Amino acid sequence: MTSVTLQNWKGTIRYQAARLEKVTDVEQIIRIVKDTERFPSPVRAKGSHHSTTDCIVNQSGTVIDMMGMNKILCIDRESMTIRMQAGVLHYDAAKALEKMGLQFYVNVEIGNLTVGSGACGGTKDASYFSEYEMEFGQVASYCVGMKVVDAAGTILDIVEQDMDQLQAMRSSYGLLGILYEVTFKVKPIEAMQVQHKAYTVDEFSHLLPELIKRRQSMMLYLFPFLDRVAVEYRYQGEGKIRSNSWQWRLRNWVWKTGSPGLARILRALVPNRQWHSSFTNLYNRFTLWVMQQIIRARDTSPADQIIWYPERAGFASYTFSIFAFQIEKYPEALKAYFDFCQNYFEQHGYRCDLLNVGYYIAQDTQSLFSYTRHGDAMTLDPVSTGSEGWEDFLKAYNEFCSDIGGVPLFNQTRHLTGQQVQKAFPDEVPLFKKLREEMDPENRFYSAYFKRIFETSQSTD
Repeated sequence: MTSVTLQNWKGTIRYQAARLEKVTDVEQIIRIVKDTERFPSPVRAKGSHHSTTDCIVNQSGTVIDMMGMNKILCIDRESMTIRMQAGVLHYDAAKALEKMGLQFYVNVEIGNLTVGSGACGGTKDASYFSEYEMEFGQVASYCVGMKVVDAAGTILDIVEQDMDQLQAMRSSYGLLGILYEVTFKVKPIEAMQVQHKAYTVDEFSHLLPELIKRRQSMMLYLFPFLDRVAVEYRYQGEGKIRSNSWQWRLRNWVWKTGSPGLARILRALVPNRQWHSSFTNLYNRFTLWVMQQIIRARDTSPADQIIWYPERAGFASYTFSIFAFQIEKYPEALKAYFDFCQNYFEQHGYRCDLLNVGYYIAQDTQSLFSYTRHGDAMTLDPVSTGSEGWEDFLKAYNEFCSDIGGVPLFNQTRHLTGQQVQKAFPDEVPLFKKLREEMDPENRFYSAYFKRIFETSQSTD
């Protein structure tokens, strides 16, 4: 048997799978799951592989490529749902909804996210205020139906009424079965306003309770070396919706291509770390000015915030990580993080060459491993081109965040240890392990990464 080499979108994670099987229908998935001789365990589903952690790794196992199951099956205006095969891209589905005057509740930045992955894994986006309440900030929270091939090769049809099972499936990362069809709740589209405002870290920390009461979506851009926090406010707009607005096209181009490309060039042309840091600060000041003075609009389409990425990361690309903190602890965590970044640069000569970001996410118990299960949260998300020193920085960042009560995402927080995972989810890990053992006693879907973070307390990836 000839193995096949696979990698994540950024190209930072590579592994050798025993088999790669492209599927177009559920019968093929059933055949693969049942045939343990031809298709070695573990069996794992593959989407666009945008994850930044080893959750995608399936060394010597069978990988099912779901990208061929990419049909939107039904958009139902009466029930306000969209039913799709798992390989549909979030961007394509959002644009299809937009044409019908509808939208997702959560429009995540990474448009290449497959809806199957979004339905059973962690995502991040700032919660949006609509119809008297803050909505959830995770894609999976609005998945109300799933069709799954379980470890016995039978089909499970999970609906919203099966709340306990649905809650577990929404953060199962494929460990409870191969998800091949999903149904999401949607809503009527409405225009979205966007504007930016910058604060010092002390101003932001002091004003945070007041800012939350404004009931507006908040994405943060963090500048530890400038003592600044810029807030991207999103809220209900006015007038006729403009799709593909220039404001979002500019913002997304800078985020996707402009800033990573410039950072790579600066790294090559200015190797001196102090000089490089000074140039980065200069660019960040310019970015703050552009945000506040130019990137504002009253009538944009919510789908415009979604970014379409090339199939493979190129020269101008980035990577990231994330930890979330309960809202009451966030001002203290934010100040400590700014100090951590400055001290790390002084000691090791490394700083993130792109913006740090953060999100305000409302409390959400819709999935078992929700990082806002115990209350509203905000995040600290370093972003980088992946330059030399990034991996060591992440390990220190993980220790820092875990020590002050941070909660990670299994698919977006790289270099997690079992100890850090079990500290963040002390009650949820045993519950999920028990359910997983009941549904998959022969470990048909249990990969080494998840076995390590659920069952060991020290080792790293």
